[in-house]
Amino acid sequence: MIKFLLLMIFSSLAFANNLSLSCSGISQFELVGATGVKEEKQEREYIFNDLILKDLNDIQCISDNEIIECDSNFLNVRSLKFDLKSMKLTDFISGNKGFGQYIESFKGQCQKK
Repeated sequence: MIKFLLLMIFSSLAFANNLSLSCSGISQFELVGATGVKEEKQEREYIFNDLILKDLNDIQCISDNEIIECDSNFLNVRSLKFDLKSMKLTDFISGNKGFGQYIESFKGQCQKK
């Protein structure tokens, strides 16, 4: 019985640490100083390996087995939160590209790939 419980605990931790998601939701993009926010429906993919969000700049994340949170201030500001129970994800990025300061956000419902 104890072996079974330990196996279940380690399996749930592995699920949180190595995860590939396909998310459908609404993206908003704003170029600061320009008029209006561009909003569109998007499909996005997110990959977590050993609690690292795999992206242009890999971001270290933390998890309490219910929520994965990833925060970074390297090159831009990024804050991502993924609820493992509801499978909902929010992602916020603010930074500076060649065309100026921008703010981008995404909220979506995800499923494992």
